[in-house]
Amino acid sequence: MPAALTQAAALAGAADTGAFLARRTRLFRDAPGRAFGSTAMFGLWLAVAASSRADGGRTGARTLGLASANAAGQLAMLGVHLRHGIAGPRVWLGAALGGAALGGAVASR
Repeated sequence: MPAALTQAAALAGAADTGAFLARRTRLFRDAPGRAFGSTAMFGLWLAVAASSRADGGRTGARTLGLASANAAGQLAMLGVHLRHGIAGPRVWLGAALGGAALGGAVASR
């Protein structure tokens, strides 16, 4: 069951990030660095989900590494947003989903 948590959290994070990018297409023109970062995080969410699925129920080193990198990235994103006073629900959700994905990966080792 913990591996399912990893995959579900990663897919939810990917869906949220994908929706964010789809609603803000001007971001690619107006703030390409921010768009690149969000696109990279979208790819990382998908990589966690795909790796977790490939593991077949017992987390491997690849999934644990990806989930760890993702959780660290989500916490960094939260920190930056908190520092600038713009941490909305999406940023908190990303950090929570990153923690859930990592927690599921650790629990299924």
